[in-house]
Amino acid sequence: MPSRAPKPVNPKRAALQQYWHENGFTGIYLRAALRTLQFSSAIIIIGIYGSELHYRSTLANTPITNEVFALVVGLLSVLTVGLHCFLTIKRVPYIIWDFVMCVLYAALAGTFGGTYLVVGSSEELTAEDRVRSLEGMKAAVAFDLVGLALWLLTFLQGSVWCCQARRFTRRTDVEESPMERTDVPPMAERERPSLDETTLYAESMTMDDEKDTKKGVKEIC
Repeated sequence: MPSRAPKPVNPKRAALQQYWHENGFTGIYLRAALRTLQFSSAIIIIGIYGSELHYRSTLANTPITNEVFALVVGLLSVLTVGLHCFLTIKRVPYIIWDFVMCVLYAALAGTFGGTYLVVGSSEELTAEDRVRSLEGMKAAVAFDLVGLALWLLTFLQGSVWCCQARRFTRRTDVEESPMERTDVPPMAERERPSLDETTLYAESMTMDDEKDTKKGVKEIC
C-alpha cells in the first residue's frame, strides 16, 4: 500500500507562527517591551500637556492648539498600543502607521523643543508661551524624543519582520513545489490500462468473433 504523502504546509500560516518567536530583534519579548514603553511615555505626555492645557485655558489671549495637538498624539499612541494587544501585525499598513506616529512625534518635539529648550528661565518666554512649569515642558519634550525613538524602533522592527516573513514564505513555496510534482502521476500513466485489463479485453473480442462465425455457419447450412 503506497504511503500517504505529507500534507503541505500553508506558507502564510508557517510565516505567522514565526511572528510569535521569542528571541531576536523581532522577538515577542522585545516587541512587548517597546509597546509597554510607548504606552508609559504616552501616559506621561498626556499628563504633562493636559496640565498645561488646563492652565493655559485660564489665561486670556493664549493659544492652546499646540497642547491639543500633543494630547491627540498621546491618545493615538495609547489607542495604537491597545490595538496591538489584540492584533497580529501581518500587513504593511500596520507598519506604515508606526511611521506616521514617528512623524507626529517628530513634529511634537520640534514644536515644543524650539520654544522651551532654548530658554533658561520663564522670564525669557513671551506672553503667548507662558506655562505653569518650564521644567515640566522640558521634561515633556524629552519624552517626545523618547516616543520618537520608540516608534522608530517599532517601525524598523515591523519592516524587518515583514521581509523575513516574505523570504520564509517564498522558501516554503520552493520546498513544496517538487513534492507536489512527484506525488501526482502523469496523465498518461493514470489513463494507461493495465496488462490484465488488456488481456481480458482481447479474450472477450475473440469469444465474440467465434460466436459470430458459428452463427454464420448455421445460417448457411
